[in-house]
Amino acid sequence: MIVNPVTLEVLNNRLREIVSTMEHLLFHGGYSTILRESKDGSAVITDRDGCAVFSGSQVHLMPYQFTLRAILEQYPLDTMREGDSFIANDPYLGGSFHASDIAIVTPIFFDGDVLGFAASIAHKSDIGGMVPGSASGASRELYHEGFLIPAVRYATADGPIEDVVRLLMRNSRQPDALRGDLQAQVGCTRVGAEKVRALCESYGVDTIRAAFQELQDVTERRVRRGLLEWPDGEYTGETHFEADGHLFKAPVRFNVRVRKEADTITFDVTGSSPQVASPQNIRPQSQLAAAALSLITSMDPSIPLNYGALRPIRLVSKPGLVTEARFPAPVGSYFASTAMLYSACLMALARFNPARAVATSGFGTSGPVLGFRQARSGRPAVSYELMSPSLGGTPTHDGNLAVNPMHQYTPYTPVEIIETEYPVQVERIETIADSAGAGQFRGGLGYRKRYRVLEDCTLNFRRMQAGEPQGAFGGRSPLRLRSSINPDTDDERPLTHSAAFELKAGETFQYQSQGGSGYGDPYARDPQLVLDDVLDGYVSVEGALRDYGVVIDPVTHAIDATATAARRSVR
Repeated sequence: MIVNPVTLEVLNNRLREIVSTMEHLLFHGGYSTILRESKDGSAVITDRDGCAVFSGSQVHLMPYQFTLRAILEQYPLDTMREGDSFIANDPYLGGSFHASDIAIVTPIFFDGDVLGFAASIAHKSDIGGMVPGSASGASRELYHEGFLIPAVRYATADGPIEDVVRLLMRNSRQPDALRGDLQAQVGCTRVGAEKVRALCESYGVDTIRAAFQELQDVTERRVRRGLLEWPDGEYTGETHFEADGHLFKAPVRFNVRVRKEADTITFDVTGSSPQVASPQNIRPQSQLAAAALSLITSMDPSIPLNYGALRPIRLVSKPGLVTEARFPAPVGSYFASTAMLYSACLMALARFNPARAVATSGFGTSGPVLGFRQARSGRPAVSYELMSPSLGGTPTHDGNLAVNPMHQYTPYTPVEIIETEYPVQVERIETIADSAGAGQFRGGLGYRKRYRVLEDCTLNFRRMQAGEPQGAFGGRSPLRLRSSINPDTDDERPLTHSAAFELKAGETFQYQSQGGSGYGDPYARDPQLVLDDVLDGYVSVEGALRDYGVVIDPVTHAIDATATAARRSVR
């Protein structure tokens, strides 16, 4: 059956509305701050094979097919019943990036047959493990990172299966938030299933089934058409994070060789380092996320992201690498590693399409996690914040400040929420002058955020000291990371490694995020833009001279055009 283009566009927008409604319910029904404030979750509608038709999150598009495959292996379609919902979080048996990402999947029935699935993935603030927040930088195996859920039935038409619920709640430091978040996921997927059934009533199930396939085919055709416009060739990109000292002696590489032939593209990561004992390892679903998102970024961001975008992509990998760890290697810090692999992919893809090249974003994506035995509610609580670095420059724009490098939408937890719900004061949030990578278009700035804890607590800090992000086409690297406990005091302790630190009431700690790298020769930057940055406090007068060759009077803030031309004529 062929769906006419007008109807297909209408259905595409109806699916967009359904998924948006699901995510609205997810974020407004969630209990934890990481879900309702940072919106670290997503929703999707898939076909009956688990292939995404419409997804609300770019980065979460990839795990769903792995998770659905795991569920279907345990529960064939003919064993599912209306009202069922399934749960999974195992990164090795399913598609979750790490164990903290729990998936809920609800079959969409119509006339007694499974048409597809409404699903949701959401990060949980605590699922047990070594430290509050579960994903510890000190993890040495997957079991250290919290409880593992193979694909199991979580709910029926009668509601959640209490035996499963009690088992999960007992293993969390924040059981009420965990249960509330899971119920938000179940609820939003059931609403999604109801709305797709309503589409079937309006348009006919055969039309909806055909539209599911055609929407994926349209995306595939657009990606293949874009690839045909690129020259054939092969280029390599590489990023790395530094040696840990006692766990591994040499820097750990994320290496990708990208080969484009006609309308297919291959991402070969076999040049990457062997897996490590620490949680910077990733799984194939993360490889696919880095490859697919970098490809769309470098081609045309207006291409709808669904399973069709993945069909022209070939992955070449092998078990035992940091990019495809063997069980039970820890993977809790997957996001920082995936962002580094994504950056390596962008480096290689820049050579195919320089007009859409993007300089490397800041590395070390993470955030502080605070565990309190007693928060303002009088109960134990975990404050889990997501902190993004800044984006790199592009051929036409400076990099944005504090934006997630891959899916670019994760909001920050408002200071008012942090201070209301947890015994914490946020004393300062500020950008750091001269922290961005210089370029004709500079990167976004780095920033620092300082906290004072008002009760004894545990700080779960995951530090990933990455090699310097690389600029594009002559752009420079940003300032390196530096975080510490009790900054600007005689008792200052730099946070040089991942660990859990015990903080006493009244102590402070400061988190610093990294800026993005620059695009193009810094000496080609318009001097007026450099002056604007000086006036905004983004670049110092000394930095303007050192990095951009622009001479600015420190008193009058006037550009000395003659001195600038002389400075720029020699390096």
